[in-house]
Amino acid sequence: MRGFVILMAVALVLLIGASAFLVLQSCGIRLPFAGRAISFCEPAAAIRLRSDLALMDQANDDLAIRVGMLESRIGALQCEAVPPEPPPPPPAKPVTPSGLAPDAFDNADISVMEGCWELSSNYSVRDINTGRITRFRYWRICFDANGNGTEQMRSTDGVRCDGTLKGRMRGNGTLTMREPGNLQCDNGSSIFRRDVTCKLDARGNANCDTHQPETNGRGAATLRRARR
Repeated sequence: MRGFVILMAVALVLLIGASAFLVLQSCGIRLPFAGRAISFCEPAAAIRLRSDLALMDQANDDLAIRVGMLESRIGALQCEAVPPEPPPPPPAKPVTPSGLAPDAFDNADISVMEGCWELSSNYSVRDINTGRITRFRYWRICFDANGNGTEQMRSTDGVRCDGTLKGRMRGNGTLTMREPGNLQCDNGSSIFRRDVTCKLDARGNANCDTHQPETNGRGAATLRRARR
């Protein structure tokens, strides 16, 4: 009798296991005695999509964290504008030994004559009454930036003459100088008023012609920039 009970118990366990196997197959339920199964299994494509979406969400979270860090770094930067390089200066004009550009007399800018100029040639005048010739080896003219000038002449026999004149640059390659009246000398004589016209040579010297309107007297002289 006991053997029979044990046998029936084992059979019951096997029957229950078989029933559970039939009811819960894989990821669905098979209805007993009906031959039908209700499935709730997730398709493989859906599983892959859900996995991909999870990976994308994680990547987006990581990217958002990275963007936040970069924005913090940019916000902490202090940018200083760098100005553009200035244009190169124009090439310097060549100068003559006197320090003037070769075209210094081509512009109406008398300030290029600022400073003192001195005679570098012989110069002489003739007394209209006696015909006596007086020679000068010293003639110094000094201009300010506006062409206002003073002049001093000394003859070889010690006569000194002082006065003023006005310089003007006409812009046509010539410098003109005009005395306001006769140049007075310390021995009581005077030199008739002169108009002086000068041109610049390759060394920067002023080659000048003098004209005395009252007597129509003419002369020539070369002036160079005075050495300091």
